[in-house]
Amino acid sequence: MTASESATGTTLRIVVADDHAVVREGIRHVLERAEGLEVVAEAADGAEALAAVAEHAPDILVLDISMPELTGLEVTQRLRADGRQVGIVILSMFDDPEYVLQAVRSGADGYLLKDAGPAELRDAVLAVHDGREYLSERVTHQLSVALRSELEQEQRRSRLEQLTPREREVLVRVTRGRTAREIAEEFGISHRTVETHRERVMSKLRIRTIAGLTRFVLEAGIEGE
Repeated sequence: MTASESATGTTLRIVVADDHAVVREGIRHVLERAEGLEVVAEAADGAEALAAVAEHAPDILVLDISMPELTGLEVTQRLRADGRQVGIVILSMFDDPEYVLQAVRSGADGYLLKDAGPAELRDAVLAVHDGREYLSERVTHQLSVALRSELEQEQRRSRLEQLTPREREVLVRVTRGRTAREIAEEFGISHRTVETHRERVMSKLRIRTIAGLTRFVLEAGIEGE
């Protein structure tokens, strides 16, 4: 039994989905060069990919992330919602952190860039069939970036929740360049009260400069009143 055969000695059955025929042919050629790997069907769009999986019950689906009808992410979500156990390897031109994060959350087992070498594609298919996730080195880095960005956003939200409605209003106006006197006149409060609100905002957000507050507001996507 070769390394590319399953534990039972049977050939791994693969469906390849990509909206470009020449790409599908290239993937087929790469995979079938390895003993024990067989492409049993091809699909040109997301709907065809779902139909091919239903008809052929493959071990692995190699799936382009960007296709007509249904995207690779939508196909993945539907297969997982239906309880399909097929291993899914996403192929993509995009290494954007959000794409990677969405693919993993949708239920993809692997994520590979289209500039990957033939050996890496075969490795990814075998790894997924063995029950392991496969993310290329560059993709792993991008996933880390996406998770870190998400964590930072969650931390910003957590700090924002500590602010009272009035403190939040003062924060927005301060970052728009309004003076304490202008803010006091708008809300009918004293100049000193505005200063106190601003000090509390800086303390709760752990930011000591107006520039820092402005950057925080932009990154948090706060919309002013």
